[in-house]
Amino acid sequence: MNNFVFGVEEVAIAVNDAQNTANDFSKLFGINFDYQWELPDEKLFVKSAKIGNTQLQFIEPTSKDGVVAKFIAKRGEGLNHIALKIKNLDALIEHLLANNIKLIPNEPVLVDNIPPFSGKIRYIFVHPSSFHGVLIELIEEL
Repeated sequence: MNNFVFGVEEVAIAVNDAQNTANDFSKLFGINFDYQWELPDEKLFVKSAKIGNTQLQFIEPTSKDGVVAKFIAKRGEGLNHIALKIKNLDALIEHLLANNIKLIPNEPVLVDNIPPFSGKIRYIFVHPSSFHGVLIELIEEL
């Protein structure tokens, strides 16, 4: 089998206020959150810091009907997902589907110019019901 994973891209923590959480984290640990962006389709705002080769992200809902808002309402603030850096996302998706792994959404999402990436990325999630209750994002940089 191919080795599809070559790193951890991000650890994302769902919070009610990403800016205040980033400020608190900066005061405690001296880490600067140099990146921020909004994903209107996902109804969330992101504050991100690069620590080595991995991002630490605080994700904040921008709408009460978004998935992050629903996550916080159900579970409270906390770890939302872990994202893995992937090579050959299409082959990995085929492999996962052949092993009855549920993916969300049904097809990878293409996004352009999200810091700290310089170009396009594609991502898809492994549903927590398919992997020990953990939401896993699979990210391929194009």
